[in-house]
Amino acid sequence: MYCPVLFWFFYSLCKSDLPNQCSPNPCHKEGTVKCEDLKGDFYCECKRGWQGKRCEKDIDECRTQNGGCNQLCLNKLGSYRCSCYSGYALKDSKICEDIDECTASADICGEAHCKNLISSYECLCDAGYKYDDLRKTCQDIDECEEKLCEQTCVNSPGSYTCHCDGRGGVKLSQDMNTCENIIPCVPFAVGRSVKSLHLGRMFSGTPVIRLRFKRKQLTRLVAEFDFRTFDPEGILFFAGGHRDSTWIVLALRKGRLELQLKYGGIGRVTSTGPLINHGMWQTISVEELERNLIIKVNRDAVMKIAVSGDLFTLDKGVYQLNLTVGGIPFKTKDLILPINPRLDGCMRAWNWLNGEDTSIQETIKMNEKMQCFAVAGRGSFYPGRGFAVFNLTYIQLSSGNETKTNWEIEVNAVIQPATDTGVLFALVTEEASVPLSLSLIDYHSTKKLKQQFIIMALGNTVVSRLAINLCDKKEHSVDVLLKKDHLSLKVDGVAGESELSTSEQEESLSTLESSLQSVKTYVGGLPDVPVTSTPVTAPYHGCMTLKLSNTALDLDEALYKHSDITSHSCPPVQEDH
Repeated sequence: MYCPVLFWFFYSLCKSDLPNQCSPNPCHKEGTVKCEDLKGDFYCECKRGWQGKRCEKDIDECRTQNGGCNQLCLNKLGSYRCSCYSGYALKDSKICEDIDECTASADICGEAHCKNLISSYECLCDAGYKYDDLRKTCQDIDECEEKLCEQTCVNSPGSYTCHCDGRGGVKLSQDMNTCENIIPCVPFAVGRSVKSLHLGRMFSGTPVIRLRFKRKQLTRLVAEFDFRTFDPEGILFFAGGHRDSTWIVLALRKGRLELQLKYGGIGRVTSTGPLINHGMWQTISVEELERNLIIKVNRDAVMKIAVSGDLFTLDKGVYQLNLTVGGIPFKTKDLILPINPRLDGCMRAWNWLNGEDTSIQETIKMNEKMQCFAVAGRGSFYPGRGFAVFNLTYIQLSSGNETKTNWEIEVNAVIQPATDTGVLFALVTEEASVPLSLSLIDYHSTKKLKQQFIIMALGNTVVSRLAINLCDKKEHSVDVLLKKDHLSLKVDGVAGESELSTSEQEESLSTLESSLQSVKTYVGGLPDVPVTSTPVTAPYHGCMTLKLSNTALDLDEALYKHSDITSHSCPPVQEDH
């Protein structure tokens, strides 16, 4: 007979004899909190992140919604962690945010500028420099090594400048790297008259025409011609023999006719008549008549000089006369009264001794440089080649103090340019440096901006500039003043923009002062100087008159002047048709 009570009694006796199921521990040690004996079985209580009968299986939390991480989820035995890509950091245990490296480490880029990027950063240098990762410095880029310029390249910290080597009218093109010819933007009426003779063609003051007349009978002196000039001084013509014989010189002094006569060993000088350097044509004649030498302007006698006997004598029955135009055959110091022989004047319709040598006219027709401008006004014309040079002093000793000096450079230039590039005025040392220059230029060298400017430079550094329309067919007045503590540029009364700080200006003026002892003054162009010594080396093209310290600069007084530059006349701007 089945007895339930007895069954449970014997069952409990059997169970109590079962060994402890947790000894030895059947659970996975790393994944188990504890093992619980179930009397014939066991229970492994798993740690968080573990599962399985024995807690031997790691739970991969990253498989479910990336573990809640917004970037990287890294599974670990029994656990996991969130991680971030490079350049990010955990804001809390699961969210990654960008690291601002520029703020986190102020010296991360050294002397460069730090720019934060998403997950990274960048070290930036100013234009013209590149970053050196090892030194954490900005190194200058030598653009010249990259052959960026067509001709001469000058590297400077953070930048470079292209220069054109050509001296005969070449400038930088629009791209600032290549060179192109300077094309006139204002046309001048430079047409010449084939029937006229330019007396100022030779700057040396030597005659432009030499004639020798030989007659077997006495012929009275007759010279007649039309004449035009703005020049106040110079020689029109010479007639006679050598310097110790009989001769006459007709010249101009202070705008009036002057006659110098050497006769019978005695010299005479007479100057009278109206001012004739007004630029209009007039007829001038010199005639030997009834033992008088008569000089007329427009048929009106202005001089009458008595001579005894024939002015020029017989030599073995042959009447000889040397005649030169625009100069004399001997040195001007041997004149009765010295004079500057150079005369920027024009002559036409001449008649010498009632027997013109027609070969003169044929020679002039074949040589354009012997011809005058058909129309001319006041000023000096610079054709875009050559220059004039003067030996001028800008330093004065202070009164009562032989060691202390004062200096001042005051320039006024009235210009009507034909082109937008060229040197107006410059000082050049014996070493071919250019401590000061005043120029026209068609670009901004630092901003790489194509625009017309008038600039003043000390050495190769622009110290002041002013943007202006240089091709407007108008005259512009340019004023420059420099002294120990002052530097200014004005164009038509408008002040130029200074490019220097106060300390830089003081240093530049001091450098200029130290060079003034050995400079020559160049007008309209430069000699053969290094192309990098100054921003502009091309010659000026156009009309210009100059004043230095309120005194007009006379190109006839130069040490040297290119013969194509006219000293006192300039053709007008060509009218549009």
